[in-house]
Amino acid sequence: MLRIVLVVSFVIGSAVMWLLHGAAKIGVGYAAKQVCSGVFISHLPVEFTLDKDVLPRLATVLGMDRFVDVETGESFVTANLLTASATASYRDRYGCTLHSNEPALPADTARQRAEQSSDVSPVRSTNSAIETAIDALFEEPYEGGRNTLAVLIMHRGEIVAERYAAPVGPSTRLQGWSMNKSLMASFVGVQVGRGVMSLSSGVKDQLAALDSPESAVSQLDDELTLRHLLSMASGLDFDERYFPGDDVTEMLYGHGPMWQVPLMNGHRIDPGTEFVYSSGDTNVVSYLWQSSLAGEPYVDWIDREVNDRLNLGAPVLEPDVSGIQVGSSFAYLTARDWSLYGQWWLDAWHGRDELLSREWQRLAVTPSDTADFYGLSFWLNTRRYDFPDLPVNTFHAGGNSGQFVVVVPEAELVMVRLGLTLDESAVGLAAPFTQIYEALESLPEPSD
Repeated sequence: MLRIVLVVSFVIGSAVMWLLHGAAKIGVGYAAKQVCSGVFISHLPVEFTLDKDVLPRLATVLGMDRFVDVETGESFVTANLLTASATASYRDRYGCTLHSNEPALPADTARQRAEQSSDVSPVRSTNSAIETAIDALFEEPYEGGRNTLAVLIMHRGEIVAERYAAPVGPSTRLQGWSMNKSLMASFVGVQVGRGVMSLSSGVKDQLAALDSPESAVSQLDDELTLRHLLSMASGLDFDERYFPGDDVTEMLYGHGPMWQVPLMNGHRIDPGTEFVYSSGDTNVVSYLWQSSLAGEPYVDWIDREVNDRLNLGAPVLEPDVSGIQVGSSFAYLTARDWSLYGQWWLDAWHGRDELLSREWQRLAVTPSDTADFYGLSFWLNTRRYDFPDLPVNTFHAGGNSGQFVVVVPEAELVMVRLGLTLDESAVGLAAPFTQIYEALESLPEPSD
C-alpha cells in the first residue's frame, strides 16, 4: 500500500513540476522579450513595462509575477523564473529576438536621446466632441486596467487629434501584436501584384521547393493554399489558447523557427472548410513572403518598398531565431506610423496607391468563404459587432491588449488606439469612435 502511495505521489509531483516548468518557460520568454523590446525599441522604463505589461500577465499564470527575476544588460534582457531562464537580444533595425545566436548590439543611445527629446507636440483638436471622445478613451473605469497609451485620429490624410499617456509620446514605438498580420497581408499583396506570389499557389509544393524540413511538409494537404493561410482557414492542427504547452506558446517562446511549429501536426480538418484563428497560419505566410524576396534582407525590402514611400519613421518588425519576421505578433511602430499604414490601406481601397492595388485591398476586406467577419488578415464590420454604429464597410487591424487601426473608407477616416489592456472588454472603443466619426463625417468637402 505504501509503495502505491509513493508511486502515486511521485507521478503527481512529476506532473506538477512539469506544469510549473512549462508555465515558467512561457513566463520567462514573455518577460525577456517584452522587457527587451520595451527598453530598446520603445525606450520605456523597465519598471513601466514590468508593471503595466509583464507582471499583470504573469499574475494570471499561477501567480508567477511574484517569482520572476529580470536582468537588463547593455543589449539584452534575461528573465529567470523557477527552473526556467530566457534571454532576448537586441540588434539595430531588427529589435529583440528570443534565444538568438546572432550577436547582440548595443542600443543606439544617440538615436534614443534624439527620440526622447523630440520637440514634436501632439495635435489637439479644436472640435469639442472629438476631445470629449478621446477623454473617454483614456478614462479609467472603476476597476482600472484600461491603460490607453495612445489615440490618434487622421481625417482626409491629416492628423486632426492625438493624445498620449506618459511616458509614451509621439516618438514611442508601441507593439501592435496581431496588427502585424494585416501588415504581412499587405506585403504579400505587393508581391501578388507583381506576380511574385499567388493566392492559389499550393503551400506544400512551395515549401518542398524551398528545401523545408520534411517534418514541416510531409503531413500537409496538397490543397492548402496561401489564400487559406491568410483567411485563417488552413485547417492545421494548431491550438491558440495561450496555456502552458499550447502550440502558440511553444511557437512564440520556444527555441525553434516559429513558422515550422504550426506545420508539425498536419491538419485537423480539410483546408478551406472552417475559420479558426491562428497566429501559426500567419507565420507560415511570413516564411513564404520572405522567401519571395530573392535573398534580400526583409528590413531592407520593407524600408525601400513601403516605409520610405509612406514617409514612416523607423518601424521595427522583429524576427525569430531563424531570421523570419514574426508576422503574427512582433511589430513596433509609433501611433503616427500606425496611422500612416491605415492611410495606406484607405488609399488602396480608393485606388489611389501605386504599390498596393485597389483590387487587392478590396479583396482583403471582402468576407472570406469561411467567415463573413474576416477577410485576408483584416477584421470586418459586416456583423457590426465591434462598431455597431460605424458603416458596414469599416475594417480594422486588431491586436492583443487593445491595439486597433480602424479604417472608415467613406469618411476618409483612420482611428488608432494603442494600449496595455489586460481585459479587452475594458477598451471601450465603440461609443467614442462613433462620436469621432459623426463629428468628422458631416464636415463639408474641402475646396480645391
